[in-house]
Order: sequence, then C-alpha cells, then structure tokens
Amino acid sequence: MAKIEKVILIDADVVSHFISGGEITTIHKIFSHQLVIPDKVMDELERFPGKKKEVANLINYNILKFMKFQDENQEIKKEFARIQKQLFKGKGESACMAVARFTGNIVASSNLKDILTYCNEHSIVYLTTMDFLCYAIKNAGWSALRCNAFINAVLKAGSKLPVTKMEDYSCREF
Repeated sequence: MAKIEKVILIDADVVSHFISGGEITTIHKIFSHQLVIPDKVMDELERFPGKKKEVANLINYNILKFMKFQDENQEIKKEFARIQKQLFKGKGESACMAVARFTGNIVASSNLKDILTYCNEHSIVYLTTMDFLCYAIKNAGWSALRCNAFINAVLKAGSKLPVTKMEDYSCREF
C-alpha cells in the first residue's frame, strides 16, 4: 500500500502574505509537502479580485493545488458547519481545520487567534507565515536578508506579522 503524503492546507492570510512579500512563486519550494488551497479559501478571496486572480494563476501553474470541499465526507461537513457556527471562525479557517482534523493534514494560517486553540485541542499541526520563513532559512536556502525584505513588504502592504525583522523571531520546532 502506498503511503499517503500529508498536504498543507493553506489559508488566505498566508497566501496574501506571500503575494504581498513578492515570494508567491517560490512558496511551493519551501516545504516538500503539496500546498493545497480549499475552495472555501478561494471564496474568501472574492474580496480581493487581484489576489484571487493571482491564486488562480498559481493553480494553473501547479504551484498551488485546488481542492473542492469534501461534501461527501459527513464528518468533515458537520465539523466545518460546527466550527463556523459555534466557534465563529471564517470559511477558510473552518474548512482548513475541519479537513485537517479528519485527514491528518497540516493547516497553514497566521491567524493564531482563530486556529491555535482548535489545532492544539485536536493535535493538528499548524504553520504560520513566520514558520514558512524559518523553514525557508533552515532548509530552502533563504537568507535573513531575504526574509527581512519579505517581512518589510508584507508590513508595508498593511498586513500584520509578529516582528519587523527575522532576527527578532524565535523559530519553533515542527
């Protein structure tokens, strides 16, 4: 039997950071896992037509893989609805967490206030934008200078990150 590799279910905030940081075309080179964007995350990108178009191009070039929500899996479908209605989370985070809970996949979201408790409670591995940068330095040949340029571009675009330079961030093990 073939081993099924885990995928990284990527939420809109991480995609947005990599677009703003000018590194979206290299995001798939950081981890060996396939980066998957659920259709519910694409729906959230409706508010940002330029970003949605860019993500659609990334799917066409196989940088990101598109995933239709798993409506046939009743556990995932019910959990998605529960997360949205009872925990008041967005569609993208809800989809990523519900799928990850029942598939053992990884969630990529920098919205820790929305995902941290749920992921810890259900032993779901999660990655933030900063984790991507840490891994990029450790295993993908990025320099701190490149990460700092990325961070500056993301902050200049109006997004939030926990630090203004990589040297001020303590990478976690995952």
